[in-house]
Amino acid sequence: MPQVPQVRRILFNDEEIGMGFNSESGLAVGTALDSFTIAENPTAPGAEVTSSISIINTHEELQENLGMSFEAQGRYGFFSASTKTKFSESTKFNSTSTFLVARCLVENSMRRGKNFKVTGEAKALLDANRTDEFSRAFGDSFIRGLQTGGEFYAVIRITSVSTSKQSELAATLQAEANGLVASGSFKAAFTEANGSESTRSEFSATMYQKAGTGTQISPTVSIEDVIQRYRQFPEIARANAAAYETEVATYDTLPLPLPTPEEREDFLLALADAREKKLNYIQARNDLEFALKNPMFFRDLPSSETLNGAISDYTKLINAVMAHAIALSRGQITPPQLFDPGSLSPPLTEPGPITLNRVQTAPPPPQVKVPACIDMPVTAVHIKLRQLGLIVRDSAPLEITQDGHLLKGQIVNQSPPAGTMVDVGTEIELVIGNYYEQGPYRRIGRIPN
Repeated sequence: MPQVPQVRRILFNDEEIGMGFNSESGLAVGTALDSFTIAENPTAPGAEVTSSISIINTHEELQENLGMSFEAQGRYGFFSASTKTKFSESTKFNSTSTFLVARCLVENSMRRGKNFKVTGEAKALLDANRTDEFSRAFGDSFIRGLQTGGEFYAVIRITSVSTSKQSELAATLQAEANGLVASGSFKAAFTEANGSESTRSEFSATMYQKAGTGTQISPTVSIEDVIQRYRQFPEIARANAAAYETEVATYDTLPLPLPTPEEREDFLLALADAREKKLNYIQARNDLEFALKNPMFFRDLPSSETLNGAISDYTKLINAVMAHAIALSRGQITPPQLFDPGSLSPPLTEPGPITLNRVQTAPPPPQVKVPACIDMPVTAVHIKLRQLGLIVRDSAPLEITQDGHLLKGQIVNQSPPAGTMVDVGTEIELVIGNYYEQGPYRRIGRIPN
């Protein structure tokens, strides 16, 4: 919503007083106001008339005289599809001809709405601090008044073989329209100019009029018609006025129940607090319901009665905080307040903390692969096995090989065999040769100590 009240005029586009207006798009939207009255200013019922007959030399001067300059577009806006735009284009302005613009603007007393009331739909959004939704539905402004009266423009193009004669004819026409020379002076001068090939001339006239009915809005064919309509137009606009401008005001100009920045901040804080509490209550209830249905995952659980009682309490808290959030969003809690279960009637109390102890099982020990130890040096094997987390036992009885000799200081057997997967901490039994002996026999047996 705008922070600074604003009032401006825009070209009339069939909007009605009280209708919402979107200043960014320039479109009329929903109506947030009703039960108002419309009246003209009784103390200033008179009209304001502005008129001129101007010779113009540039296209920008033409736009300015038609009230369509760049500055005017900034003030009024949204000319692109207007009838006046089409009229401006029909004048076929060029730099060869001389152009005169006769303009007469009549502004009657502004008709304004008073004692605006907010509709029920709009008030519900404002009460609930839903200002973004209000802006989408009803805009940031409203049509406060209509400017009645009228506009008359006649653009006359004069072209002559002689540039001096062309300027002379334009000056004559301007003087006649302003009453400075006798009526018919332009017609006589124009007829005389066309009597000579060296001063042959032509003219055309186009008109735009907003106000009047019947013969009052008939096309002006001759220069005399243009001058006559130009002089009669204030009376036409008074008798049969048209609405050609609207007065747009931001909603800040009305005593609407718009929230202050502090109220808006408090509302958002209270709404966020309610949502956080609701989610916490839901999670707490879900935890208890899961423990009640799956006791095998927990140890030292409270009794079923205790768990069911806490679940019931959390359900009541969830319902209460949801009702609080809904009342907040509808503007039924003013000023906004944080959810307090103790202030309810009857008051609610959050259950005391219930610790849910998970059943803990020791993870299985990691496993390693037993390395190949036979025929390896004892010291190196001991280091390797300890690095893998295995325990070494090398006190087993010794054996001789089939060729009848032992290799002193080397592993001759192991248990478990190489490649076996065992738990870390497993004992590995090693058989180690302790002397060297040769013989012709080939047998396997134990060697006494």
